[in-house]
Amino acid sequence: MLRVMLVDDEPPARRGLKRLLAEHGDFCIVAEAATLAEAVKAHAATRPDVVFLDVELGDGKGFEMLAGADTRPDVVFVTAYSRYAVRAFDVAAADFLVKPVDPERLALALQRLRERRAAMPLDRLDGSGAIPAERERPLLNLPGMRLTVPFKMVLSLSAEGDFTRIALSDGREQLICRLLGQFETDLPRPPFHRLSRSIIVNLDHVHRVEWTDGGRAQMFLGRSKQAVPLGRTAARRLRQTGVSP
Repeated sequence: MLRVMLVDDEPPARRGLKRLLAEHGDFCIVAEAATLAEAVKAHAATRPDVVFLDVELGDGKGFEMLAGADTRPDVVFVTAYSRYAVRAFDVAAADFLVKPVDPERLALALQRLRERRAAMPLDRLDGSGAIPAERERPLLNLPGMRLTVPFKMVLSLSAEGDFTRIALSDGREQLICRLLGQFETDLPRPPFHRLSRSIIVNLDHVHRVEWTDGGRAQMFLGRSKQAVPLGRTAARRLRQTGVSP
């Protein structure tokens, strides 16, 4: 059973969401709030697993509730303003729903939440089922699959326009709506090293490097020996890190 808190300054919107959630028996509403102040107090008191959070509240923005929280619930933003979507995923929202909420779209969000909680290691949860915020700090939060991935699983991050593709040691890849530079300050150095404007690599996962004519290189990462071609600048910076040929 996942414990849910609803935060919305419009009573009809809360009633509508409660009616839709009532059709999913494994979600239990434990608290409601109409303002930011009420939300902060209710969150501290109930420590819910999931928060359905409106963005524009009468006394502030829903994002502010997350800033001072000592636990990090899964957050599904529910708002009439699609312009907040990018910011929502920047704070690792589990999902983003646009009002009026479509029942099928809500069902999909709930299924994603179930899968996320099922995949989460038990030692990442506190007694309430919430994730302690201080224990998330050494981890990289990835929107999309709604997984929280340890840094040690990340092979590389590469820029693709306004997106970043993250390659993981288990063979998966995540394409995240976030610029590569926004990840750089969050990553520990070492082992992460930015080789060029378009790639950051985890040096702990460099299996071997083949240096080629013209100052270029072919880098092989992880157990699968994923091949990553490097231009002159990236190859030079990789050599400067002391990685053996």
